[in-house]
Amino acid sequence: MAEEKRKAPISAGLPEMPEEIKLAPPKKVIDWRRIFFILLGLAIFVLFYFIPDLPDAQDPAGKVFKLSWEGKMSIGLFLMAGIWWVFEVMPIGATAIAIGLFQVLFQIRSANEALRDFFDPSVWFIFGSVVIGLSFTATGLTKRMAYKMLGIVGEQTKFILLGRSSWWA
Repeated sequence: MAEEKRKAPISAGLPEMPEEIKLAPPKKVIDWRRIFFILLGLAIFVLFYFIPDLPDAQDPAGKVFKLSWEGKMSIGLFLMAGIWWVFEVMPIGATAIAIGLFQVLFQIRSANEALRDFFDPSVWFIFGSVVIGLSFTATGLTKRMAYKMLGIVGEQTKFILLGRSSWWA
């Protein structure tokens, strides 16, 4: 005995399309953990700025050294950068540039010494390439440029539309 298949009434299924579609506003997510560790690193640096004097340093041979103001600030800067790196609250490159800027702003080292490595053209070429690449990706320009460039060199751009790598199988 074959069972009869019932046809659903035409009105059944999805409701009618509304005339106006309202989207919920995007929810702003605040990363409190990230903000906390950024502020913790800055607080430790400021703490070292306001500490009067630290005890003298002693090397393994037993020789005692007076810790200068620059040395004290360098310890604070090291701890701040360490917190930022360990908890990954800022990109490593941005943290590295911040270290150089903090050295100049708080006169830990002269601008020429602190920023010498950052002013190397190869460093700024890489940094600029990453920034341009991120901006192209954020604006969608990368995909549009990829279609044009692949078309110029004769590649078949229909494979990009598949969205997966199963086209060669």
